[in-house]
Amino acid sequence: MTSYVERTTHDDDLFIRMDRAFGVPVLSQAIWRLTEPLSAAELERIGRRLLESPISRRLHRSRLPFVRDHWTAAGDAAGRTHLDPPLADDEILDWIERAADVRFDLANGPVWELRAAPLASGGGMVTLCSSHAVGDGWLGGRAIMQATAPDDTLADAYAPATPSLSDNVRDALGQLRSIGAGLAGLVRDGRATRHEVPAAEFVAPVTSLSTPRPPEPSSDEMARENPIRTPLTIVAIPGDDWRATFANAGGTSNALFVAIVIGLIVESGRATWEDRVRVSVPMSLRPVEDTRANSTTGLTLDVPAALSRDRDLAAIRTLAKDAYRAAGEKSSRLLRLQPLMQALPDAAVNALSRNAATPLALASNGGVVDPGFAGLGEPSRVETFASRATTQGVSRERLIRLRGGLAAWFHDTGHTTTLAVSGLDPVAFPTSHELATSVEKECARWGLTAQKW
Repeated sequence: MTSYVERTTHDDDLFIRMDRAFGVPVLSQAIWRLTEPLSAAELERIGRRLLESPISRRLHRSRLPFVRDHWTAAGDAAGRTHLDPPLADDEILDWIERAADVRFDLANGPVWELRAAPLASGGGMVTLCSSHAVGDGWLGGRAIMQATAPDDTLADAYAPATPSLSDNVRDALGQLRSIGAGLAGLVRDGRATRHEVPAAEFVAPVTSLSTPRPPEPSSDEMARENPIRTPLTIVAIPGDDWRATFANAGGTSNALFVAIVIGLIVESGRATWEDRVRVSVPMSLRPVEDTRANSTTGLTLDVPAALSRDRDLAAIRTLAKDAYRAAGEKSSRLLRLQPLMQALPDAAVNALSRNAATPLALASNGGVVDPGFAGLGEPSRVETFASRATTQGVSRERLIRLRGGLAAWFHDTGHTTTLAVSGLDPVAFPTSHELATSVEKECARWGLTAQKW
């Protein structure tokens, strides 16, 4: 296979900066509950094969202006495996949280960790934690599918090339062209906006920026802040009940998921049923053989909360279809600026991001999970699967400054669907228990019984 240079994408750069410049790395976590435990031999085999996958990468910083950083294979330093003692059912969530406390090193490794534990009640748990910088959920899923395939030979081990001087010159020139095109696009956008007539009926949606930013803390105050684990709850819902609920409401699985997220935002007090709520929806841009670490775009849905209240999933479905259809037709200010932001030093990005906010509501729909993936190579042992992303090292005070609401992830393994919800508003969701209560209440509003993990 011909080697190629794997440059960092704009999304890679975001997660790298969060780790390197902001000190709050983002971790991806995939979680399997199986009807039988993973053996030590299976765990070792999957871990060994993951070492050859695209998530096993190492970051190399560029010292040349406008030249992007690049990735190379990390080899044996990329990851490690652990087999833990048996767990009681009421220890599962804590085990998941403790697994996500692991710290990674993008330059030297490790960048992922695979853990497994049998359950005292029968079955087993498995979790793969990885730095979000080395791979989004779609790339991680592909890595697992490769690592659990029956054939013990990986056809194409991840092996990008080290760039030459001419490669770097070409990349710098390409980035300069992209920066120029982005700035020119901003000028054109500004001219077009001046001639637009705002619609009289337009009502701004509720977003995280609708909440005023708290006063900037002093250096001493920030030094006294302590990192916390963001509240987390994972619930299982019978798959047949989930499908019957969205079908009876004239919608889709995604529409029901979005409606539940909106209901949680209203329940938290961040919006009312009369508001339009902005929901951020990740969407993969990844071709089948794409090995870029992060290749995702974020769509925004501005949904009248009343549609969730009135269970009008057909209208939510239409809004979502329109948003997906329009994806890529317009270039936002952020997209225009991404090449320039990637070229700036950490200090400049840190200063420009001082007023940044996380989404009010993020709804990441993993959809129907492949049985081979959900069973780690053995479909007969599928029970449930969940995933999430979490920010490490963040304090309660910083979460308040970021003004986020919640992030949710959905997966369907057929017999069971799962919702994983992370509370990003420490006032609305101060603990995992209170977050779980809110999720159970919102599911009950739809006639769904949510069983906590």
